[in-house]
Amino acid sequence: MRIVRPKVARLALAALVAAPALAAVSPARAAPAFELRGTDVSTFPVIHLVVRSARPNVRPVLWENGERVTGADFENLGQSKSIVIAIDRSQSMRGRPLAQAASAADGFLLRKRQSDQVAVVTFGALSLAQTSFGQATIDADTALRTLRTAPRLGTALYDAVVLSASELQQQSLPGRVLVLLTDGRDVGSVSRLSDAVRAVKQANVVVYAIALGHADAGPLRHLVKATGGALYFAPTSQPLAAVYRSISSEFDRTWRVSFSTAARPGDTISIAVGRSARPRGTGLSLLIPGHSSTLSHTWIPRALLQSTAGSLLISLAAAVLLFLIVLRLRTLPRSERLKRLVRSHTEPRIRRRKLRQRPSLASIAAAVDQSLRRGQRWQRLERLAGRAGVPVSASTLLFGGVALALALSLIGALATASSFMIVVLFAAGLAAPFVAARIIAKRRVQAFDDQLPEVLATVASTLRVGHGLKAGLQAVANDGGPPASVELRRVLAEARLGRPLDEALISMCERLGSDDLMYVATAVDVQSRVGGSLAGVFETVADTVRQRQQHRRRVRALTASGRASATVLSLLPFVLVGLVSVVNPNYMLPFLRSGVGHVLIVISLISIGIGAFLLSRIANVKG
Repeated sequence: MRIVRPKVARLALAALVAAPALAAVSPARAAPAFELRGTDVSTFPVIHLVVRSARPNVRPVLWENGERVTGADFENLGQSKSIVIAIDRSQSMRGRPLAQAASAADGFLLRKRQSDQVAVVTFGALSLAQTSFGQATIDADTALRTLRTAPRLGTALYDAVVLSASELQQQSLPGRVLVLLTDGRDVGSVSRLSDAVRAVKQANVVVYAIALGHADAGPLRHLVKATGGALYFAPTSQPLAAVYRSISSEFDRTWRVSFSTAARPGDTISIAVGRSARPRGTGLSLLIPGHSSTLSHTWIPRALLQSTAGSLLISLAAAVLLFLIVLRLRTLPRSERLKRLVRSHTEPRIRRRKLRQRPSLASIAAAVDQSLRRGQRWQRLERLAGRAGVPVSASTLLFGGVALALALSLIGALATASSFMIVVLFAAGLAAPFVAARIIAKRRVQAFDDQLPEVLATVASTLRVGHGLKAGLQAVANDGGPPASVELRRVLAEARLGRPLDEALISMCERLGSDDLMYVATAVDVQSRVGGSLAGVFETVADTVRQRQQHRRRVRALTASGRASATVLSLLPFVLVGLVSVVNPNYMLPFLRSGVGHVLIVISLISIGIGAFLLSRIANVKG
């Protein structure tokens, strides 16, 4: 009986685990900084690559035909991803191999990132999804601990791969990984090897396969090569824990790269990866499937269309040709030029000016205001603009909201692929001008209310010395500060144009929407009908307004704690989301990149809005 020393056994075990990595190392030179493992051109013109870096978390630089590729998407498998652990539970795995495989997979789950989603698939005579995807590992742990050998003969390996690919394709996380373990060959699958390869390619899955014992390595090697993964060999079930650890360490070194190629069907391109410097050599040659029928029958040289300088030259020629066509279309016939020349000398000057004017944005806005002025909602927008004191019309607010919404949605479309975020940005941009105008209007009315007692006292003093109401309002307009002086100037201007003073004051009240100012207008209207001392009326109203404001300030002081609590409770979810995103940026990705997450976000926003409304009603006292 031969005795193997423990140190020698450990070295042999380490050599078996490191077999995939050692196979890629040449005896004459060290391993390259980046290794291009897999390519997929099935989604042309978008090409998918799998790149392995020698060091973890080192981002590669991509080169196509000697030119650096910009705008490519780089996804590191060490970040957020969806993982399917597929374990063979056929009868050949009975006993200790299955138990050690489940234990090693359980240890693999303990080392996953918190944001990763995992699911367990087992296969014997049938392939079954034991758990659904989730960040918590309790379901997967339970499934692995209770794993039992299949009661019937068979190893549905290809069916398990197709099932895992279909489950992964429904996930929204950027990375998708299948960790497959088997100890035999496929027996009894409905699907074929080509179906399994096609399924993992369509789902953009990277396959890491573990061949245990006397497993058939041919199909596994085909799956691994098609997806850019790696194949590991384990002669027994004892080193499976070390194999799973090696797979975990491979995630930080593996990158999925997607870019849009400028090549055409039938072209052969050279792809190389490296660091910031241009890599040496021509790289990997890749044939784009299809036939280049458009370039073979054109009179333009093929090299001119494929080079950057040729493309620029053709674009310049097309731009010049388009400019000449537009210039020709704008050139009027001789008869039309004579008609315009005669008209310019015979028509009145005002009409000639109108003929020369072209429709501008201001004229379009004025036309929209004129056509929609009778609508109640449009009148509300006009009152809102007047109350805010901004020199814009309702149509300007509407056009500004539409322009801002389109700009934000365009930025969102360029920054992220989430349609939900684009819709949110569009809605936020559309509502932003109106929300800003409402905030400005509220502050302006509050400032006018604060000035109102002093304004009334000044008018009363002017009336006491024998001046009229217009003189008192003129004194406030000349010596007072905005917004009271601005509004009173408008009232006096309307009175000078022939509008009765009481109607101008009532119009100012309706425009500002101030309750205190409405008392003033009502008092002036009553005094104008029944007579009496107008100065006494203003003094009484000024004292009443001052007492109302003191009562309102007292109530606000008493409800300050409730309003502060409402503000804190309303902002707390957003602050918490911001802190979590700063600490772990990938933690919120399932909410932003999945349909269920979008529904939960909408429900949360509605709930926060309802709670904020109820808290504001509780803390608000009308007086």
